[in-house]
Amino acid sequence: MMTVKEKNVVFFLSKRVFRQLLYVLMWLLLGGIVFPMVLSFITGTNYNLVEAIRNITLGPMLYIIIGCLALLSYSDFKILIQNGISRRTYWKAKVIAFLGISGLSQVIGILYVFLIRQTLSGTGWEKYSLFMQIYGGFFKNTTVAYLMSFLFAILSSFVFSLFCILIGSIFSLFTKKQRRLIFLALITLFVVGIMTTADGYNRYGFTVSSKVINVLNFLAGYDKSTAGKGLNPTMPFIDLIIFGIFSGICSLKVMKHFKIRNE
Repeated sequence: MMTVKEKNVVFFLSKRVFRQLLYVLMWLLLGGIVFPMVLSFITGTNYNLVEAIRNITLGPMLYIIIGCLALLSYSDFKILIQNGISRRTYWKAKVIAFLGISGLSQVIGILYVFLIRQTLSGTGWEKYSLFMQIYGGFFKNTTVAYLMSFLFAILSSFVFSLFCILIGSIFSLFTKKQRRLIFLALITLFVVGIMTTADGYNRYGFTVSSKVINVLNFLAGYDKSTAGKGLNPTMPFIDLIIFGIFSGICSLKVMKHFKIRNE
């Protein structure tokens, strides 16, 4: 059960995130559809509006945008803590707000695939579902496969939002200058790591240990008995639930160390 204060904080955060989401979507709409349309009128080139709408990957787009918004933790914390909201209440409200928005966004994305893409392209929605491509063959009942696909999309959006809250919380412990330096360092390490790995493979070649492959197969749900049909989605569901709980608990522990800074 939530207290009145917690409900008010959830509403406050949900409203802020929803406004930010609409703002980002507006710019994406202008840049992805309106601007090319206006440009085609000016230049006299052909522009297919139906094709542009059909190519919008709404579900994954909302998935990533909401995850990016979940990274932003400090500004909301600063406002709420100055108004008597505890760190634990802020964490609880933030988690609930983002779980609700991410779940709703995936429902909208699924409906979009059904109502828009299937109508305009005339092809089944399974073509656009990564879950159905990998795990759909595991189920003998099509209805069950569809239901599990919906649940997986919503659950994965929950976990991604929780993970982004954790990452954003960790970065919020540092000042703006420190965050920039850490971000640049991570990008540098990533680029250097990729280049070193690629160079090592080209020079010496390497193979992945069979134990590592077996672990990855286990986590992904690969089973020799179902080879050629579809992977078993049981382990991926368990993986997501465990990782989501881990991210949520860790983000709470990190937020307890938040401090007000003059930036």
